[in-house]
Formats: sequence, structure tokens, C-alpha cells
Amino acid sequence: MRKAGSRDADSSASSFKLPMPTELDWLHVGRDNLHARAYLLLRKALMAGRFRPGQRLLLKPLAEELGVSVTPVREALLRLASERGLVPHQSRSMMVPVLSVGRFREIRDIRIELEGRAAEAAANNISASDIIALEKMQEQLMLARRQRDVQAVLAINEEFHFRIYRSSDLPVVCGLIESLWVQIGPLLTLNDFSASATAKDHPHRAILASLAAGDGAGARRALANDIMWASKYLEIAVVRLNEPAVDKKKRKTITSVSAN
Repeated sequence: MRKAGSRDADSSASSFKLPMPTELDWLHVGRDNLHARAYLLLRKALMAGRFRPGQRLLLKPLAEELGVSVTPVREALLRLASERGLVPHQSRSMMVPVLSVGRFREIRDIRIELEGRAAEAAANNISASDIIALEKMQEQLMLARRQRDVQAVLAINEEFHFRIYRSSDLPVVCGLIESLWVQIGPLLTLNDFSASATAKDHPHRAILASLAAGDGAGARRALANDIMWASKYLEIAVVRLNEPAVDKKKRKTITSVSAN
């Protein structure tokens, strides 16, 4: 018998909405390749934070959402598990892993190096039209933050970052960055959006200023600051996720008493 509230922990057509790939994504895999399509959509969903840490992904609901049979979905999930984006859960399901604090910090530090490198290179290659597009994305991101539209924030944030990275002309670095986002993306849903920066002091502003000035070193520093800024809140969430159940219950009780 399904416990009350357990629906939120499983994938279903009504509990999530897959982000649509870009035209560039389709160019790489082909729209008619069902196996590649399933993989691309699920990978992008992980990167954009559409699944939560600890969420169980079931074959049949995912296949229905994608409009394919379970075979392409099964192969996509196995491939994502090999990339450490998922872990086996039961015979017909996978689970989004809950990262340890140590693994979270390791990924954070590698992201700073790789994404900083990509931002530095992008400062020398990025076009004026890309800068304009990034400015518009940032405006949309801040609007979504004010509206507390978490899915929109995460989707725009992912598009913002990878527009920069793809301008670096470093395809190997970009591939490595994507593999890290597959692992870290689900955690982004846990960010403290109530602590969001204002439009003027958001870390993306410094990135945009450096890119517009062609300042590679500045873009690298600004990108590192952006990752550290977000990680400050995410690490608190990761610590709580890794607390034993008894500690979580104790903390919840203390918070409840304090509120009274």
C-alpha cells in the first residue's frame, strides 16, 4: 500500500515537467533517435533540477511522459547511472542520489576550475548578440526569483551558464562541466531563494560586466564567486539531507518549540 505523501518521492507525468532541449541539443542526437532523445531529455532534466535528491524514477511513468517505450528509458537511466547522475534503487527504478558533504565540496571545487576556465575563454570569443541575450536572460531570472518560480529560475540559470560555456570554444571542458551538472543539478532545487540577491548585486552582473569588457581573468573570478555564493546555501541543505532521521526530528521539534 502506498503511504500518504509518497507520490512526491516518485516520478509521474503530473509531478514533473521535462525541460525541452535546444536546437543545438537536437542537432547532436537527431529528433528521430528515440534512445538518444530519452537520454537527452532525462539528462537535461537532471541538469536543470527537475528531479530532487532521493527521488525515485520509475520506468513506466517516465516512458509515458516521453512518449516512448520503456526500453529507451531503461537504457537512458542506465547510462545516467554510469555517469553518477543516478543510482540503482529497485529492479524497475533508479534513484537520484543524495550527495555526501564531501562529494558536494569536491564537485564545487572542480566546477570552479572548469567553469572558470570556460568563462575566461568565453570573454575572448563571445559575441555582442550573446551578451544581449545573456542580459535578457538575467532580467528573466530575476523576475522568476521575485515570483518564486523555482523551475523557471533553474531553467534560465542553466541556459545562462551554458550559453557562456559554449562560447568558450572548449568542447571537452564543456562536456566535463555538463557531467558535473548532471550530478549537482538536483541539489539546485534546495537553494534558498528567499536569500536571493537584488538585481544590482546578483553575481551574474559581475560575470556579464567582465564578458562585455573582454576581461577573461575577471570573468573567471566572477564565475567562481557565483558558484561559491550559491554553494554557501546549498551546503546547508546538503548537511541537513545527510542528517540521521532522529537528528532531523529533533531539529524540527526544537524549531517548533522556538516558534511558539
